[in-house]
Amino acid sequence: MTNTDRRRIDDHAEKIEKEVAAITTARRNFIKTAGIVTGARLLPSSFTDLQSKGKETFQNAGPSQAQRALKIVMVPKFTGTAYFAATEKGAKEAVAELKGKGLAIDFLYTGPTVANSDEQIRMVDDLVAQKPDAIIIAPTNPEAMVPVAKKAKASGIKVITYDADVADRTARQWFVNQGTFTQAGAALVDVVAEQAGASARFAVVSTDPGAFSQNSWIAAMKAQMQAKYPKMQLVDIRYGLGKPAESFSVAQDLINKFRGQLDAIVAPTVVALPKVAEAVEQAGLTGKIVVTGMSTPNDMKEFVKRGTVKTVVLWNPVDLGYLAVYAAHASLAGTLKDNATQAKVPAGRLGTRDAVASLEDITAKGPLTLKNVIVLGNPFRFTKDNIDQFDF
Repeated sequence: MTNTDRRRIDDHAEKIEKEVAAITTARRNFIKTAGIVTGARLLPSSFTDLQSKGKETFQNAGPSQAQRALKIVMVPKFTGTAYFAATEKGAKEAVAELKGKGLAIDFLYTGPTVANSDEQIRMVDDLVAQKPDAIIIAPTNPEAMVPVAKKAKASGIKVITYDADVADRTARQWFVNQGTFTQAGAALVDVVAEQAGASARFAVVSTDPGAFSQNSWIAAMKAQMQAKYPKMQLVDIRYGLGKPAESFSVAQDLINKFRGQLDAIVAPTVVALPKVAEAVEQAGLTGKIVVTGMSTPNDMKEFVKRGTVKTVVLWNPVDLGYLAVYAAHASLAGTLKDNATQAKVPAGRLGTRDAVASLEDITAKGPLTLKNVIVLGNPFRFTKDNIDQFDF
């Protein structure tokens, strides 16, 4: 064999090796693009759609463009409720807007169908194994969610909590908080002042004497009274124990005890507020006792339309889900740094929202310092003019 023949053979072999290498690289890029993870169950829903479309995307757009698609997962406490369906609606609205700006996003909303902390943690753990870029979680059990949230964060996934936070703030990047206790308590007292006067005498129907959230809202109400309405009086607090019949009964007791001397009743609980409104109606005191509090639009529509309740205070879950996606994107894009002390988060139709490293709040157990938090804003007011626009 001549030297020329050897060179020809070597050149041909080298050419074959390069072609094999190119095919192998393309296959790896396709697998990565399609979201296939070795040894893990494929993500459900839209994530599997990417797998089926991956080859076409790879061929038509090129691997570099396909690889820029961000995988964002939202896991609510549970899916079988209109409240979290509203957060899903807002999240998908934000995703559509971001896509409209040319961003490639693959979004998945999934969770237990009923409130089940163990099932939620198992699902999150499965999703973490498949390495989405960001996961947005509403923890059912703030303490139990910590280990898997830390696992996600340690693997490079951006962890955003919303609606509820994890117990250990180091387990996530940011918490999208619907509203502070301070804001909610102040809003309730402001409604009383507007509708019953700055010197109103009012009572509260709460859930349980040990309920942290309700007691924190009441603490914030007292702080707002002291600061803004010093002549206003909180004359009594009763507890309906989170049960409709008991809530109705204690509302009747308050009406009878303070007949003619009670200007308003505040119920910072979804269960109690409709029953308080019902008790006021049955007593024939509609328009004479102001009724307000925190509940869902669907539970309060009939009372609002009849004028028994003029204002229901709550947050807008559509906006909450919407903001959570924008926060996740800002974290992924690097416009919201993990260690930022203060930053402006672009939030589409909401404008911007402040992301702060530290925020003081009022609770039943004293002052609380919130860490790495983005607050949606002041509580939303549902009235007869807008309540039909909401279904949760």
